[in-house]
Amino acid sequence: MKRSYVLYTTLFAVVVGVILCYVFVFSDEDIQSQIASTFEKIDIQTSHQSTSVPPVEASPDEEDIDTTDALEQIQEIDEVYYSDTIGSYLVLTKNKEFFEVSGNANRVNSSLILENEGQPYRFGEFIGMRMISEDKIYAVTANGVLVTIERVEGRWTEQRRKLIKGIASTDRLFGLGYDEETKRLIIMSRLEDTPDVELLYVQERTLEEETANDSEAETDTSSETDSDDDSTSTTDEADAEAAPEPKTEWAVESRKPLTTEGMSASIQQKFENFRGVGLVERQGRIYVLDSEELVLYTVNPDEGTMNGQMVTPRVYGSTGMFLQDNEIFAIVRPDVFDLDDFVSVD
Repeated sequence: MKRSYVLYTTLFAVVVGVILCYVFVFSDEDIQSQIASTFEKIDIQTSHQSTSVPPVEASPDEEDIDTTDALEQIQEIDEVYYSDTIGSYLVLTKNKEFFEVSGNANRVNSSLILENEGQPYRFGEFIGMRMISEDKIYAVTANGVLVTIERVEGRWTEQRRKLIKGIASTDRLFGLGYDEETKRLIIMSRLEDTPDVELLYVQERTLEEETANDSEAETDTSSETDSDDDSTSTTDEADAEAAPEPKTEWAVESRKPLTTEGMSASIQQKFENFRGVGLVERQGRIYVLDSEELVLYTVNPDEGTMNGQMVTPRVYGSTGMFLQDNEIFAIVRPDVFDLDDFVSVD
């Protein structure tokens, strides 16, 4: 009898505890949101590990490459970008090669050699790379050349290079970001022989825009005075002759100086030797690494402020950064492509 009493009392206490736990803990909206966010991150990581991205064929002008076990091809890494969109790593090397590597880093899906032949500009070291869409990648070099890599009919190909207008000879460029809302590139610059750091906002613009607007206005006026038959005829003629794509150029639209007034004295002292080696964007902030002074700088682009904090010595001498699953990683061994040699900066 006594044992039954203890058993029923224990069961009753467990049931009451579960009910109270649900009422006071799991019914809270914030806690539910955190739990949902945790499971979402688990799902994302699981999908990245399990998703098999179909390989993209190499350009027919290139030599065939064994893509099943070819990571040893990737040497002298210059830039790495992890794409959530396609679940792959995008890699640029100092040898002017581009690679798409599978999300579990066990195979090369595609490769491309960036040839100088037929291009108007030659480039040096890359300072940053961003995937703008699943079929377009932008990369910028230290001498201000914009490299565009696009997927055309399933193959990565390089488009015509463009020189970014408005970059001064005193600009020392590093890092590449992208403003999705305004479609602008973001480049950081430290002015030569000064402590000044700026954000450069680079915008694509159509050449001879005023002429194009005047022509468009004339077309609108004439179409209002034409009869319905004439309008139909004009439309048919316009459809028959496809207008060529307008010529565009990339130019520095604006510059935003950054203030360092909020830095501590120790970080301010290290900032005197500041040299950024990578740039990532996360939750409205820009992060820049100085791997020599072991400082990770945080930039608030809206307020134009810059602050810093010390990071692990393991990132010393790293050559760049990239963001994966909301975590910042530093490239500490650019001679090989190995996930074990990407060190978390957070």
